[in-house]
Amino acid sequence: MSIPESAFQELYNELRMKPITINKYRNTGGVGRSQAFGVVGRRCLPPDYSRQNWLRPNLYRLLKEFADQYVDISWNAVTVNMDYKVAPHYDKNNIGDSFLVAFGYYTGGELELHEGPHLGLKDIRYKPVVMDFSKVLHSVRPFEGNRISLVYYWYDLKGTVLPPCSVRNEDGKWYFYRGDDRITRKNGLPHPLRKSNN
Repeated sequence: MSIPESAFQELYNELRMKPITINKYRNTGGVGRSQAFGVVGRRCLPPDYSRQNWLRPNLYRLLKEFADQYVDISWNAVTVNMDYKVAPHYDKNNIGDSFLVAFGYYTGGELELHEGPHLGLKDIRYKPVVMDFSKVLHSVRPFEGNRISLVYYWYDLKGTVLPPCSVRNEDGKWYFYRGDDRITRKNGLPHPLRKSNN
């Protein structure tokens, strides 16, 4: 299956206009810009929605709309990688199959599978791969240019039940909602170590 290049254009424009930041907590998987949207782990706290959802609500909306059109697995999280040089690793908190696809203007950058029946290189530019990456050691071959990849997957909620989330346009601006609560850069989610302003 191949996805038309035009399907990535809005995502590409959004990410080139405002690149995602470097994830300082993701220091063993590779080097570059990588951020998770949807559900994430929070170290000592139960999983919850990523702060990227409300810091970049329009980007999250575009990721959800792309998934509605092309992603044929159940997912609650998506990792966006920009020019991310991925070292060999397993996706340890993912459950079941992930949907991986790359886009952009680059050369090289094939997905390398280091074990199992699919051993070898796969060109994933506009060509999604669906596989359980928690069980297959994988990496990205060297590349030149602007390479962006999306990984949709089911993050292990560890028994946590979260309210549904949505992205809504209000007066021409996008906002992230966790259930009925509008979450913004100013309010964020409750955290036991954060001092209350009350």
